[in-house]
Amino acid sequence: MSTATKLPPQQHFINGKFTPAASGATFDAVNPYTETVTTQVARGDAADVANAVAAAKAAFDDGAWSRAPASFRRKVLFKAADLIEARSAEIVRLQTLEMGGPVGPAHPGPHPVMSRSAWNLRFFAEEQEQAGDHAFNRDDSLLTYTMSDAAGVFGLITPWNAPIMLSTWKMAPCLAYGNSAVHKPSELSPLSIRILCEIFAEAGMPDGVYNVVHGLGKEAGVALVEHKDVIGVSFTGSPATARDIAARVAPQLKRTSFELGGKSAVFVFADADMPKCVATVAAGIFSNSGQLCIAGSRILAQRQVYDQFLEAFVAESKKWVVGDPMEASTRLGPVVSKAQYDKVMGYIELARTEGRVLSGGARPPGMDTGYFVEPTIIVDAAPSARVCQEEIFGPVAVVVPFDSVEEGLAIANDSEYGLAGYIWTESQTTAHYVAARLQTGMIWVNCFFERDLRQPFGGVKHSGLGREGGGYSREFFTETRFVAFPTIPR
Repeated sequence: MSTATKLPPQQHFINGKFTPAASGATFDAVNPYTETVTTQVARGDAADVANAVAAAKAAFDDGAWSRAPASFRRKVLFKAADLIEARSAEIVRLQTLEMGGPVGPAHPGPHPVMSRSAWNLRFFAEEQEQAGDHAFNRDDSLLTYTMSDAAGVFGLITPWNAPIMLSTWKMAPCLAYGNSAVHKPSELSPLSIRILCEIFAEAGMPDGVYNVVHGLGKEAGVALVEHKDVIGVSFTGSPATARDIAARVAPQLKRTSFELGGKSAVFVFADADMPKCVATVAAGIFSNSGQLCIAGSRILAQRQVYDQFLEAFVAESKKWVVGDPMEASTRLGPVVSKAQYDKVMGYIELARTEGRVLSGGARPPGMDTGYFVEPTIIVDAAPSARVCQEEIFGPVAVVVPFDSVEEGLAIANDSEYGLAGYIWTESQTTAHYVAARLQTGMIWVNCFFERDLRQPFGGVKHSGLGREGGGYSREFFTETRFVAFPTIPR
């Protein structure tokens, strides 16, 4: 068992310096495995946000970053990526302490998630240097061209379930294109962000370009999105919070990008490669204790293989070792907080009335401390049941049978969400047919979470607004203008 860990107080990072909250207020950071307080965190409010935004705006106006050559920004971001990988083990340990994700087995090099985080920085560092604008020559009499420039100060609000990877996913394009940022990480995962602050400073990023304000959404978050000098907000989180942000920024006509929740459907057709399918589907719902926006939480198994899939899926779920997230053998750690634990267990109790808990559904035996939930499989629930419609955000899968392709599509599309979809079949015809009719922003066929960062990431319906990735991020984080002038004397 891990021993209790006490860390130094966590502070804001404003204008290149760590600083306490202006009010002196703090909140507790709690280890979800030990249920003990690891440290106190600066509790930001409007005053701290104002200081951070002022620093970001001053840095933007100074031009040392916003108007720097693309090659300079590339150099700094590549250096930061190298440092993320060099401090990989330290970052992963802090993430485990703050949100309970297992450290996983030892690796010969950087942790894969940290390499992915570093890749975010490297990709956008190169993209901003290579991306070009357009020029048009009309009838040899008028030349026009476009310019895409840094837009200003952005508010970045990130979730707790993958603190560094999802933070770099937003800050990489924001900073690469020359903007300044005020970052509000989740109050549930405030620890590992400190390392990013140190890394950007060491990499040579000018003071004030990247700032962090910790705190609660209703205090620091509200102040950030409403600040007049924040030109846009990129947010990952719940639809309810996104609606609140949208209402607050509407009077100022701020640009917004929302990546929200999901209740993603997984199609298991009769011709699926069952061993590969079962293992990958399990990873898609049990990884990170099911706390993934793209989790495949609604599994639609074709009737011919429904029983076969269930038997194999239950067996596979038993392989997910629950335990101390600091142990290399652990595959499933606790959920992030007591509130999240209560939410997940509430849905499991609901499932006992709406359907049947086939496997799991309880706290693992002998684990009286920590917010642990067994890998859980629910069956016999109607597609309209709450456990089939609402995002649980825990290691809980609902399995529903279907007969025809059209019936499966009707079940899958009967949802307010539309983030991701998964199709398991050996038929290209079936895969293309379903993909063309599935109401989601992203679709994976016979795989899980394979990414090309040039592609758009985001959802439809209540799963998001806007897209992130490659040129889509460039469009959001830059201001595009055109210039026209005659080429024939007038």
